[in-house]
Amino acid sequence: MLDQDHTGIPRGYAPEVSNANYPVWRNVKDYSASADGSGDQTSSIQKAINDDGSKGSREGKGVTRYPAEVFLPGGTYQLGSTLNLRVGTVITGDPLNPPVLKAAAGFKGDTVVNGFDSKNGQPETSFMTLLRNVVIDTTALSADTKITALQWGVAQGSGLTNVKIKMPSSSTGHTGININAGSTIAVTDVDITGGVVGIKNSNQQVNFKNIYFRQCTTGFLASGGHTALLQGATFDTVGLGVDMSSNGLGSLVLLDSKSTNSGTVVKFHDSSNDSGNRNSQLVIQNLIHDTNNAIAVDSSNKVKLAATAKVDTWIWGNETPGQYVTGKSYTTTRPDALLSNGKFFTRSQPTYAEYAADQVVNVKNVSGHPVKGDGSTDDVASLNAILANNAANCKISYFPYGVYIVKDTLKIPVGSRIAGEAWAVISGAGDAFKDASNPKPVVQVGQANDVGTIEIQNMRFSVSEILPGATILEINAAGTKPGDVALWNTIATIGGTAETSIKDNCSNQDTSKCMAAFMVMHLTKSSSAYIENFWGWTADHNLDGGSGYTIISTGRGILVEATKGTWLTGTGSEHHWLYNYNFRSAQNVYGGMLQTESPYMQGEGATRLAPAPWTAKSAIGDPDFSWCGGADGKCRTALATNVDGGKDVFLYNSAAWAFFNGEWTGDYGTQCSGSCQTNMMRVTGSPENLVWYSIGTRKADVMILDGKSNPTEYNHPGGWEAVIQGYRQFSS
Repeated sequence: MLDQDHTGIPRGYAPEVSNANYPVWRNVKDYSASADGSGDQTSSIQKAINDDGSKGSREGKGVTRYPAEVFLPGGTYQLGSTLNLRVGTVITGDPLNPPVLKAAAGFKGDTVVNGFDSKNGQPETSFMTLLRNVVIDTTALSADTKITALQWGVAQGSGLTNVKIKMPSSSTGHTGININAGSTIAVTDVDITGGVVGIKNSNQQVNFKNIYFRQCTTGFLASGGHTALLQGATFDTVGLGVDMSSNGLGSLVLLDSKSTNSGTVVKFHDSSNDSGNRNSQLVIQNLIHDTNNAIAVDSSNKVKLAATAKVDTWIWGNETPGQYVTGKSYTTTRPDALLSNGKFFTRSQPTYAEYAADQVVNVKNVSGHPVKGDGSTDDVASLNAILANNAANCKISYFPYGVYIVKDTLKIPVGSRIAGEAWAVISGAGDAFKDASNPKPVVQVGQANDVGTIEIQNMRFSVSEILPGATILEINAAGTKPGDVALWNTIATIGGTAETSIKDNCSNQDTSKCMAAFMVMHLTKSSSAYIENFWGWTADHNLDGGSGYTIISTGRGILVEATKGTWLTGTGSEHHWLYNYNFRSAQNVYGGMLQTESPYMQGEGATRLAPAPWTAKSAIGDPDFSWCGGADGKCRTALATNVDGGKDVFLYNSAAWAFFNGEWTGDYGTQCSGSCQTNMMRVTGSPENLVWYSIGTRKADVMILDGKSNPTEYNHPGGWEAVIQGYRQFSS
């Protein structure tokens, strides 16, 4: 990226900024930041982050209008005060020589790096901030200083990956990452050394993947939040692995993790005799443990799970149908197709640092194939030719920021590696995508039955207008090994953003007037994909000015029909009309942290009742809501997750929230009285070996409509409203 042309015609271009020379890419050294470990570099780096290209600041100017990619060359940048990040921003360190953001000995403030952008509202609206390839160091401060290396109370679309935190050992004051409120989805591949606390979390829901805690007094402090998934955590010489004793967290799953040379793994509040909500529910699955210290104790240090070398599956909390179990052991049978070294397969986001600059092709700089990315020119013919040629010649396709309009399907062939700057946008437009009876992919990832490698990172996919026949992403390809086809830190948005006319055209309560997209993402039968930190969002409000609310109907969220192996590691799918997730005859599926919100304008008093204004299509497994009365709006509301048949489906930490019903006017302060919808999830078709752990719901009556026990929120209190910590009615 550093070697690309960031000043000429091929540079990143933000169509919604009036200054045509607005710098999407900015190198902190161009703002006089020094990486020699001296002075105070806070002001220089802050200028690089804030620059609006016209001697002003991007602060408070929306999420997607002023995109920025801020590059930090290697070295040590000494900070004297807090560095504040911004929405719509990617902070990228040199992966070959990760830059160190080091708190000076005289640091003023209680936070070194603040990821929460207060100029964009509450943490739950601090969208789209990405921090990668960076080290944050507090070792120059005394061990008893009250200091947080990184405050990460952010929202969906944000990402934290390949980050290291260095703190003094035997500290009584340093916290590595404080995820203070917010609603992010995934924190991945983070290494934390020292400190009194590695991660302090009160976020709504997070998939923590591959977090290495080293020499922390406490690794993970659960101070709040509704559900957390610790996947692939390592506790190395840690005093206490996970502290849930304050009873602030609803539920936690500790999955595929290891405790070595450490104290107790989990200390938790025993809520078995609590009245009302029962928080601090726990699943431990596939834990490796090498000391005689107890694995789980309650807040009085009474042993609830004694030391053992390996735990298969252990549950403390609500089970179906309607019982609370206090330390029940199970065997969970997981297929080899999903595993690597005995764990669910994961893969870190590649940096491509090992490739020379001549192996990277800027799509705006290819002779004979003009590409504009200007938000109006149809770039599809040139892009298809460029991508085909790059794949055939093993080149990386670099998308500088732009809005790349495609009026026909953009075809990404096997052999492709695609990296975006500041979430470069591919946006569908035109008549090709307007027929809901003949849907068509905006972006097609491989053809049916293709086998090979396709990697996509830091891209956003959109529709530039109302397109009822647009399937935004269709994934067909599979690899020869797990993770060959993969997406990291990618986003799909329908409305709400600067580049789409939908933000101006959808305010009618009748959602037939704004059937904006057919489907967000389709993982077809021939596909096998690894997807990490993906957010698919139908907008409920505009991120970049204009109306405070928007009324949009996207037919479907994420449809999974794949059978060869699918890994969803930290994903969110929000506000889609029929369902947010649909696993239809799917096999060999891992889903970790499935975050959903129901559409705000469904339920009692809704103008349109599902499936209307859409037509339920049995050929793709659409729920038709035939189990509901014809006028029952509360029942005819989107399913957070629909599981229809299939085999070997493993789902963890569903975070399924409902808030509103009836007409949507942007009034966030008035939520539906009682429950918003009758059924939150559904299981049908007798799936074989469906195992579902830590299901969290809010404002629903029936948590899972399954025709067996139909478990209700009333009988499973916990978390935000209800938790089923173990759902094994269809397990093998």
